[in-house]
Amino acid sequence: MQLFVRSLLLLMACAVPFATAADGEFDESIPFVKAVSIADVTTEVVSQKKPAVVFVTQPWCGACKGLKRDINGNKEFQKSLDKFVVAHVVGDDGKEWQFPGETDGYIPRVYFLDTAGKMVDLKGPNAKYGRFFSSGNSVQDAALKLLKQQTGLSGEL
Repeated sequence: MQLFVRSLLLLMACAVPFATAADGEFDESIPFVKAVSIADVTTEVVSQKKPAVVFVTQPWCGACKGLKRDINGNKEFQKSLDKFVVAHVVGDDGKEWQFPGETDGYIPRVYFLDTAGKMVDLKGPNAKYGRFFSSGNSVQDAALKLLKQQTGLSGEL
């Protein structure tokens, strides 16, 4: 019986790190707004006077799940997200999110808006797929660049 209890406690201890986010989803601690449309996110941005980071994903997308896991593992970046309006647009709601003059048919995509609600042309590491960000670090780098542009501050998030 004592071995059973110890085994159960060990199993529970190992499961705790995975309890904060459902498999393939963003961590619940990320401060997402409820807005998903361009108009509603723009309203949030103007109201809060913060730039925005908008994630466009699909539930079935392996690359989307990988990006979410990577961001979930980057606690430093998560802490800095309070400096932004952060939106997560899932499924068909993501169709309207296109950079002006582009047709971005791939996912995951990440868009950045300035404090006036205008899209900012910050691209990911793959020039062929400009809004594709496969890692949390690449999103963090672009977000830092946006914050510097908007506030004039240098340094880290």
